[in-house]
Amino acid sequence: MLLADDARPHLRESEAAAALGVKPTALRKMRERGQGPAFFKINRSVRYDPTDIAAYVGRRRVAPGGGRE
Repeated sequence: MLLADDARPHLRESEAAAALGVKPTALRKMRERGQGPAFFKINRSVRYDPTDIAAYVGRRRVAPGGGRE
């Protein structure tokens, strides 16, 4: 049974890469190294939750002066 939150659409690798401003191959390498946003793998299909993409970007935010917020 799917919960309402699980019914939202997940992004394909190419869509997630575009949202992050990187090429799909770069996102794939990040995933292989254990870096990058959280993802789902169902059989051979890799999907990303948009909230995980936003959280990943938020963790990379740098405050003026070089400190992390």
